[in-house]
Amino acid sequence: MRLWWLFALMSVMPVGANAAAPAGGVPVLMYHMVDPVTPPGPVGRSLTLEPAVFEAQLKWLRAHAIRTLTMNDLADALRRGEHPVNAVVLTFDDGYTDSATVVTPLLLKYGDRGSFYVSAGFIGDGRHASWSQLRAMRAAGMEIGCHGTRHLDLSRIGRSGAAHEVDHCVAALTHYLARPTTYAYPAGRWDAYTLTLMRRAGIKAALTERPGVVTSLAAPYTLPRRRIDRSAGLASFAVLARP
Repeated sequence: MRLWWLFALMSVMPVGANAAAPAGGVPVLMYHMVDPVTPPGPVGRSLTLEPAVFEAQLKWLRAHAIRTLTMNDLADALRRGEHPVNAVVLTFDDGYTDSATVVTPLLLKYGDRGSFYVSAGFIGDGRHASWSQLRAMRAAGMEIGCHGTRHLDLSRIGRSGAAHEVDHCVAALTHYLARPTTYAYPAGRWDAYTLTLMRRAGIKAALTERPGVVTSLAAPYTLPRRRIDRSAGLASFAVLARP
């Protein structure tokens, strides 16, 4: 028996007459920055993990045989009626340069993958990853998804503003990189029209900041995530990384 086949068999549980979907679901963890330099101010500090802390989390995942999926992987699996077990999705919002220089190398070191949500209007501005860096990340197996054009709250800028935020980001990523399939809402906020925009843009799944784990695609555009911030020690991370 080939090892890859055995791994695939153990990693997903098809839903059928002889198999029920597991109750736990898949945690989707939300990061922002992983950088040795901590920005000033309480918000920047809270959202920035030291690389050694992040690496310790990756070591914990490996030690507990928890594999990492991209959000696109998870959406596709759920659409096929599969429910991944012993799995987690690591997401990184805003697309800062550390996504390319710190996070991606660490993920590759441990054989992991992540989903990076970028705002198209900031790409390559000095603080955020460039198009060439994003292309290299994607070639290395990372997912690049949408996080709006100017990182604006979609529920507060009216229909035309929201449509521009979504459509321009999707168009820019499609033109310079590849068509995005998943979306993370800035500030985790949305309204009824946001869901229409997601459907129109062909987005498979969209992430909020509501706590919880992903168990299905019954509501694909309001999926939950669990925030990881600087205050989370390894014991707290262990709780958040399990269903």
